[in-house]
Amino acid sequence: MTQPTYEIWNEDCITGMAERLEPESVQHCVTSIPFGSLFMYSGKAEDVGNNLDGDGVDMRGTHFALHMRFFIEQLYRVLAPGSVACIHIQQLLATKVQHGYIGRRDFRGAVVDLFTSGGFDWTGEFTIKKNPQIIAKREMRHDLLFVTGKRDSRMLAPAVNDYVMVFRKPGQGTPVRAIYDAKTNPDGWLSTEEWIRDAHGIWTDIRETDVLTGWQHGREEADEKHVCPLQLEVIRRCIRLYTSPGDVVLDPYMGIGSTGFVAIEQGRSAVGYELKESYHRQAVAACERAARERQNEQMALFPVAAS
Repeated sequence: MTQPTYEIWNEDCITGMAERLEPESVQHCVTSIPFGSLFMYSGKAEDVGNNLDGDGVDMRGTHFALHMRFFIEQLYRVLAPGSVACIHIQQLLATKVQHGYIGRRDFRGAVVDLFTSGGFDWTGEFTIKKNPQIIAKREMRHDLLFVTGKRDSRMLAPAVNDYVMVFRKPGQGTPVRAIYDAKTNPDGWLSTEEWIRDAHGIWTDIRETDVLTGWQHGREEADEKHVCPLQLEVIRRCIRLYTSPGDVVLDPYMGIGSTGFVAIEQGRSAVGYELKESYHRQAVAACERAARERQNEQMALFPVAAS
């Protein structure tokens, strides 16, 4: 029985995709893109997160937008026609000191603008509900605190939710027949109930702690605060919905390997890039673990075929 493969390169994804991946060789992308001038992911010059992002709304003239355009150009090149890219983001905060007001910066709108300008069709988004009380306690966000509402409730604002933005490369390509039907599509792997759950567009059942264990070990002492890895169930839903078994799933910003881990778990192959050496080591280890676990499961289910 054919086992999924994986290859994670410790290098910049823009030049890496240009040099290592053939045109239209990837069937799907799931990634959480960096936020310019917000978190220090690494100290490397190639790191897109180390570029200024302007005010987060008019981003097309910033260094961050320039490098994102290079990234989107390569992503478009390597994706097969009809393939989907799931891009995880969240809206960014505005502060009085940095931006002159307290509120939000429309990072979501800027990402839509950049991807559609790069040739992608924007087909929708999944909103991931966040717990405002947890955020208020963890980040001491004044716009979520009860004391603010007691003092002046005009200063209250909703919690910032996460989004998975869905972009499709134009074209048909090979159809993904995911929805199971006993008569018309017996080989499908998604139930109609699962699609009904996801089609609402708001995922209320994602646990924030559903991430690969040990991700903190990828942080280095000089790092600034980093966001948590993307939840495994978010990746799992994207992969199951938009790919077929055996497809190649790309994560250009692999981090500790969450996308690669889930891709292998689901019988897909994984490719990806990670600049930071400590995260790259964890990503390779995560994919190795997923490959071992899947092989053991297949041997238990199909001992003759797996041997």
